[in-house]
Amino acid sequence: MNKLFFTILLCVHVLGDFYFQTQKMANKKQKQFLWTVFHSLIYAACSWLLLFLFLPGLKMRYILVFAGAHAAIDIIKYAVCSLLKTRCGIRNSMYDRRNLFLIDQAAHLLTILGIAFWIGQNNITELYREEAELFFHTFDVSETVFLKWILVLLLIHKPANILIANILSGYRPEKKEVSDKKLPDENGTDRNAGRMIGTLERIIMVIFIAIGQYAAVGLVLTAKSIARYDRIAKDQVFAEYYLLGTLLSTICAIAAALIFL
Repeated sequence: MNKLFFTILLCVHVLGDFYFQTQKMANKKQKQFLWTVFHSLIYAACSWLLLFLFLPGLKMRYILVFAGAHAAIDIIKYAVCSLLKTRCGIRNSMYDRRNLFLIDQAAHLLTILGIAFWIGQNNITELYREEAELFFHTFDVSETVFLKWILVLLLIHKPANILIANILSGYRPEKKEVSDKKLPDENGTDRNAGRMIGTLERIIMVIFIAIGQYAAVGLVLTAKSIARYDRIAKDQVFAEYYLLGTLLSTICAIAAALIFL
């Protein structure tokens, strides 16, 4: 039951912190405190709505702690960013941004784990609304399996792309060696279809892993490498950068599938 609570809370967090927040908002909330407050309010509203739909038996104190913990972490992150600007100049380095992102999300995960365990210690009278139960029963779909797939698909799209872009920022080749169109920009976002290709590749991997066709995962990597073979063969720097990105993408897909499916 604790894992189910963790799955639901993580779904809410991913939606509130990634899909209901644009890159411009993420940049602004590190520079202006009002944007941090604005994002916290959006996150709180999103949390209340989703938890009200999926966990109607959940008492308000759990939702307040969940939303309040997120706001506290974001406020601390804002203070750290302000401190780094004071000490290191107007702009933080890409290493600072990467480390802050990783620490920030690790803090959120630990908080979600703690709250899920706290909720699990109490009896909740009903998990889903009657309308949701009727929907799942009508289509003969397991509520738990449905939520797990939703979470995995959410994780391997935008969060995985941002995570990979942040990690790769420290290994980014010079612009003269690799076209800007092939790289994430300074905010960790792609400028072309590369991001969608990565998402589709991870979805295919997750499906193969879910049905037990582990060897077929290699076919996805082979097809992707064939498309870039000429560039890989001629540019050693790009080949290393490409391999690192591919391995990170594969790890994200495998980890999401093995942990939640």
